[in-house]
Amino acid sequence: MSSSWVHTAFPQQVRFGAGLVERLRPLLKETGSRKVLVIGSGRGLSSPAGQKLVAGLGRGVGVVSFDGAEPGVPASVVQAATRMAMGETVDTLISFGGGSTIDLGKAVSFFLEQQAGTPGTTFADRPSVVHVAVPTTFTGAEGSVHFAMTDPSSRIAQVAGSPTLAPRWVVYDPGCLADLPVLTVARSGFTALAHAADAALAVARSPEGEALALAAFGRVYGSLAAAVEGDEDARASLLEGAALAARAWQQAAPGLTHGLALLLVGRAGVPYAHAMALLAPSVVRFNAEALGPRLEQLARAVGSADLPATLADLAAEVGVRSGLSDLGVTEEDAAAVARMAQANPFCQANVRPASEEEVAELLYRVW
Repeated sequence: MSSSWVHTAFPQQVRFGAGLVERLRPLLKETGSRKVLVIGSGRGLSSPAGQKLVAGLGRGVGVVSFDGAEPGVPASVVQAATRMAMGETVDTLISFGGGSTIDLGKAVSFFLEQQAGTPGTTFADRPSVVHVAVPTTFTGAEGSVHFAMTDPSSRIAQVAGSPTLAPRWVVYDPGCLADLPVLTVARSGFTALAHAADAALAVARSPEGEALALAAFGRVYGSLAAAVEGDEDARASLLEGAALAARAWQQAAPGLTHGLALLLVGRAGVPYAHAMALLAPSVVRFNAEALGPRLEQLARAVGSADLPATLADLAAEVGVRSGLSDLGVTEEDAAAVARMAQANPFCQANVRPASEEEVAELLYRVW
């Protein structure tokens, strides 16, 4: 029986190579940029790589910086960055940092589109501003057309997006990884692994997306432990795997791992990447009976006879050992997340339905 599928390739150019962060000026000439807003955290923009990025933008283009990016993308930070972008009349955004920073760039793009009255409706529409993402971790936010931001008052992570939010240029420079903390490598690298698994196991996946996901899964798995130990070549290989995972994830509906991680971010301030790393092995095991041969194919990509156990062992090996309770999650928080999961679109898109009781059990497994 022939299959039926759709593969949408977002208009996005990926550039990979050492030293690229210092040479963004030619890219800006290519995009016709006149006024650039560089978005990052104070620590990121003051780092050697951040300083090289700004210095390399050169003359002929106006440059302003917003250094208030924070984990979890608080709504107040989105508002402040959007106000700066509007006040400075920028036509280009450069997001330099991890997943939260790149999500902040997408959020600013989204609200600028809303303000201009030109929201994207199809992947072929032109965005209102050019977004250049320069990832400094492995979380893969640069591959998504959605962003999440948190509201501290409601303790909810709100998700929004449009077909034009995938950054038009993504610049991967392994040189930006030199000073990355070990735990950040472990958490965000495991997130790339989880995203690749999502894309490979999704019900609605294309042959191209599946091929990218399997390639990403094998590369990330094979390089993560050495990358955590500080091997520069392994970190570069891990970054390539994360780039593949980000492209594959565009073709997959994120499932239970992603949905629960976002709920934990909003409810208890848990770092997204740490939640992904903790949950991924248990969710893969939970989904196993619904996956059948697809799970076996993914396991073969890394030579595993028991993929959930292999993932759990890798998480422990790279140092992702702190449970949810160690991260400040209370029993009340866990119960609230299990309840909210029943209305969360990502959780409900999971290959196997998860009841409130089953979600609670999943959370307590990583308590």
